[in-house]
Amino acid sequence: MRVLSAILLLVVFVGLAIFLTFTSSWGAIWTSQVQETPVALEEEPSPTPTPDWSGKFAVDILQPTVLRAAPAPAAEIVAVLRRGDRVALSGCAADLLWCQTEEGAWLLSYMVGDVPGDLPVLNASGLTVRDVRDAPTPTPEPSPTPTSEPTPQVSLLQLLPTPTPTPAVVETVALDAANLRAGPGTEFERVGSVRSGETLRLIGQLADGSWYQLENGAWIAAFLVEPPATELPVITIENGE
Repeated sequence: MRVLSAILLLVVFVGLAIFLTFTSSWGAIWTSQVQETPVALEEEPSPTPTPDWSGKFAVDILQPTVLRAAPAPAAEIVAVLRRGDRVALSGCAADLLWCQTEEGAWLLSYMVGDVPGDLPVLNASGLTVRDVRDAPTPTPEPSPTPTSEPTPQVSLLQLLPTPTPTPAVVETVALDAANLRAGPGTEFERVGSVRSGETLRLIGQLADGSWYQLENGAWIAAFLVEPPATELPVITIENGE
């Protein structure tokens, strides 16, 4: 009986030793694997860089604006800016109607905020004609000594008939696809249509400003264009037209 008890006790000790050896070996392997496994750190997203407008002729866009490849209404459209966008100018034409961005595109000056008064003057190719900041101050000429006035003569230009003034053309942009009518009202015949964002050339408006007339004679409702063309001449429509 004592021999059997001794054998059982020996078996228990041997099994315990094997168990401890097995578990300690696997524990060391697992610990080393955990220590050797690198932990991937999440990279923080880079913040969006803020444009540096210092030293530039920066202006804010007041209305949806079309950028063109040249200072002309029929020039190719290269981009469209939204209200609130900001753009840097490199100069303006001598009449200040068109201004050029630093990227070389052209836009109408009345689509932006106050145009800086010291912008360089550019020609149609974008080349600097005169730098306003370096323009010399004109020297006043001495007043001439008054002399007896000669007998007035009729100039040849005074004999020519006075030319009929060309109506002013105002450019604006269609806010949405719209129909063009033969007259200022939906009861008139549809004569065409325009796409959203298309540039329109206006020459007149009704007295109440509800309809605009295009350069080609068609009419469009005023609420379909932006910006409003309030400076257009008033066109009177006779009854029956």
